[in-house]
Amino acid sequence: MDTIRPSKLKLGDVVGVISPSSPVVSKRELSRGLKILESLGFKPKLGPKALEIHASYQAGTRKDRLYDLHSMFADDEVKAIFCTSGGYASMQLLPDIDWEIIRKNPKIFIGYSDITTLLIPMSERTGLVTFHGPMIQGLDKDTKGGRYTLNNMKNTLMKNQTGRLPAYTEWKVLKEGKAEGTLIGGNLNVLLSLIGTPYEPKWDGKILFWEEVDETIEGLDNYMWRLRIAKVFKKIEGMVVGKVTNLQSIEEENDKLAELDKPPVLEDVILRATEGYNFPILFGADFGHDVPSVTLPIGAKALINCPTPRRVGALSIEEKYLE
Repeated sequence: MDTIRPSKLKLGDVVGVISPSSPVVSKRELSRGLKILESLGFKPKLGPKALEIHASYQAGTRKDRLYDLHSMFADDEVKAIFCTSGGYASMQLLPDIDWEIIRKNPKIFIGYSDITTLLIPMSERTGLVTFHGPMIQGLDKDTKGGRYTLNNMKNTLMKNQTGRLPAYTEWKVLKEGKAEGTLIGGNLNVLLSLIGTPYEPKWDGKILFWEEVDETIEGLDNYMWRLRIAKVFKKIEGMVVGKVTNLQSIEEENDKLAELDKPPVLEDVILRATEGYNFPILFGADFGHDVPSVTLPIGAKALINCPTPRRVGALSIEEKYLE
C-alpha cells in the first residue's frame, strides 16, 4: 500500500477537536487546551458531539463519535484532527469506520493512549501517516517539559522534522544494534488488544515503540511475553521504549513473595522476554502519558541507532511524512 502523507499545518489553519473515546471530564481543562492551540496559531473547531456523555465513560454513543470522526475528515476547512482525551471506548468505532472517507480526505490525525486503537488501523488500512502525540486536555505551557512538548509537536506537524529526534533526557541503549524500519506503536495495552483481531497490524519491517501508565512490573512482564508468544519479536526490526508513567509496585498479594526474592527492574523484564532476538532496543525515550513527550509519525521510515549498551542511543526520522 502506498504511503499517504497529510499536508503540513500552517499558521491560521482550522483544526478539528473530537472525543472518540472518553467524555470531557473538565471543561476548564478543555478550554485551557483550546486556548493553547490558539496561542500556537491554529483555529480550533469543536466537533458537534465532542461534549456528549453516554453510559458515563463514553463521549456520546458510537453513532455520535463516528459522526464527528467522519465529519471532520470530510470537512475541507479542517486541516488536522486532535482528540480531547483517551479512555476505553475507541475500539467500539473500528467496525464502522468508513476508511474510504479517510483515504480520500487525508489530514493529520493525532492522539495517544486509547487513541492508539485508531492511529494504527487508520495507518494500516489507508496508508495515511498518523501521529502519536498530545491531546487537548493534556496540553501544558506552564512547565519546561510542557513547552518542549508543544514546540516539538508544532515543528513535527508544520516542518517535516526529519533527522535525529531531539531528546529532552538521555535515551539509553538497552540492546545494541542499528536498524531501519517503519514506525508503529502507542500504548502497549491497547496495542495488545489489537492482536488476533482484523485490525492487528503487519509487524514485518516495523520499529515498535510503546509506552504505558499505571501498570505493575508483573503486568508489563506479561505484556512482553504476549508479544513474544504472538511472534511479534520475530518480525520487528527494533524497539523503542518510552515512558512508563507511575509504575506501580508489585501487587499487594505478592508482597510476601517479593520479600523472598527481589522483583526485577523493567529493563531486565524486557531483556528476558526478548532473549534470543538481536534487534536493537532503545529505552527511556521521551514520549508517553507525561511531559516531555515527542510527537512520532506512525507509518514513516525511521532509524534506530543503539551503539553500545548503557550508553545513549537515538531515533531518527528518515523520510518526509508530510506534503
